[in-house]
Amino acid sequence: MHIIDETESTLRETSYDNDNNIYMVDSQLSVCPFDIIKEWYISNKIPYVNPNPKSNDALYFGNEECFFIEFKNGKIDNSVNFELNKKIYDSLLILFDLKYSDKKGNLVDSISYTRANMNYILVYNGEKYLKAGPTIQTKEGIERQKVRRKESKHRTNLYKTIRRLANEEFILFGLDQFKNYLFKNVHTYTVEEFKLYFLNKTE
Repeated sequence: MHIIDETESTLRETSYDNDNNIYMVDSQLSVCPFDIIKEWYISNKIPYVNPNPKSNDALYFGNEECFFIEFKNGKIDNSVNFELNKKIYDSLLILFDLKYSDKKGNLVDSISYTRANMNYILVYNGEKYLKAGPTIQTKEGIERQKVRRKESKHRTNLYKTIRRLANEEFILFGLDQFKNYLFKNVHTYTVEEFKLYFLNKTE
């Protein structure tokens, strides 16, 4: 059995915030805790690497599509935003090197695969986002998405709603750059949005 299939946890466990001792979601959906895969990979493949690679929190393979999921309950400033990008790149490189096959037997070994089959979800704390304000990457992403808005909870939710109705999604933290490049789709969800748009459809 492949190490990814052997390494299981719940989405609840992967959403744990060590700093505040809370779980962001209470889902029992079975996922691969990719942080553990990264630690195994370092020990078995690159024991002398310095610095260590970063990793996303969870990997989920559904029947049709797969997902990398990252949970961020704390404030996302410019440095944390940069770290999100590194986690994406490092996680994909580790996954490709592990030569995993999905439920249809397709080898997960290139961005050609992830661009067609994999989605990325960042679950963030909406209240802390509003207090911290937009990062440099968020502002650049807004420019790319041609969105002009004043920073407020109501305006953010309004733009998200409008874009979703138009089959477009308002993507924060500059992560829109990875859509149609590394991933099929990219989503930045508050916990409530994650429950509505992912958990309600998956569990």
